[in-house]
Amino acid sequence: MFNLLISRSVFFDVDYSIRPEMFDLVNLIKGKEIQIYIVSRTKEKYKEILVENNLENIKFGNRGKLSRKIIEDNKNFMFLGSVDQDIYIAANNKLLLINPTWIDVEENIDKYGFKLNSVGQVVKCIDILRLETELFYDFSVNEKTRLIAVSNANKFFAVKNENEMIQRYMKTLKFGSNTYQYAVYFHYLTIITGMDEFKDVDYWMSVPSSSGKNDNFVYDLVKQTRYLLNNRRSQELFIRHTPAKKSTSIDKLERIRQGCTRHLDTIQLNPKYKGKLKNSKICVLDDYVTNGASFECVRNLLINEGVSEIILIAIGSFRSLYQKEDVTINGNVYKPGFQYSINSRELIRGKANEKSSEVVNEIYEIIKG
Repeated sequence: MFNLLISRSVFFDVDYSIRPEMFDLVNLIKGKEIQIYIVSRTKEKYKEILVENNLENIKFGNRGKLSRKIIEDNKNFMFLGSVDQDIYIAANNKLLLINPTWIDVEENIDKYGFKLNSVGQVVKCIDILRLETELFYDFSVNEKTRLIAVSNANKFFAVKNENEMIQRYMKTLKFGSNTYQYAVYFHYLTIITGMDEFKDVDYWMSVPSSSGKNDNFVYDLVKQTRYLLNNRRSQELFIRHTPAKKSTSIDKLERIRQGCTRHLDTIQLNPKYKGKLKNSKICVLDDYVTNGASFECVRNLLINEGVSEIILIAIGSFRSLYQKEDVTINGNVYKPGFQYSINSRELIRGKANEKSSEVVNEIYEIIKG
């Protein structure tokens, strides 16, 4: 059973009437094993209204109790919030917080909640969350590092409706389109919430864009992940101190020749984290992985700082050979200009999990309407 928590002011308007969107929601979830809970300090007045509207199956969650940590398994929960007090419930119970944009919400919900534009999108996102966890790529780079790719990004290998989804994901990740952001985000969440490996991560970080600006969807994904998992890290670990040439503007063979060097020349670590990384577990998120140049840059910087475990996560993979590079670093990595030398390079071929394509096709069927 999936549990959908709804803040009282999302369900009822100021005149204590049920909002029309909630009637739509009730109709959409028929037969889906989704239980609605209205989060409120009191219930008697609202319970009568539900009975009058033949909605007796809707239950109540006490706001006071929920403000403490009482939900142990949060995988099958979503919370539609509206008032700033809802932040405490979501944070303490690590609940997926949704900003229902069809009503006015308070400042913190607007800031931290993932925006969904309709109750139809809410139900689609629940359907995506309930899909099986299937990684497209999952292999060890070395004894400390694991690389995961959520989906295939190579149209040449696409099956059935996967090609259409690859294009939709590309528009979201590379061009900032918000039409299918919810599909990308919730596909990613099937991985994050479905695997125990992510429960003890110390730091969630993103690979900085080539421009160095943190204004892309991947950066937003990392912020949402930190909030969802109650991971109190507000600043990014990696700083692009000098803009780098975009990968798409460099010849494929030249990209492989340069490897991670063009990133090591332009990325440093944030001084705020100096002395704090040793023996930690870090997840680093990027939009796509081709040959792994940016991932190898951050991997070597982290290993240099004594990190014990690294998980590299890409939303999409182009199915190219991954170029592992072992680097010796000298100097202060918290400032530009440190020295480095490439000791060895090795090509790794990951094995694609074709079942992940079935998940992508299921997502296509969910969102196509």
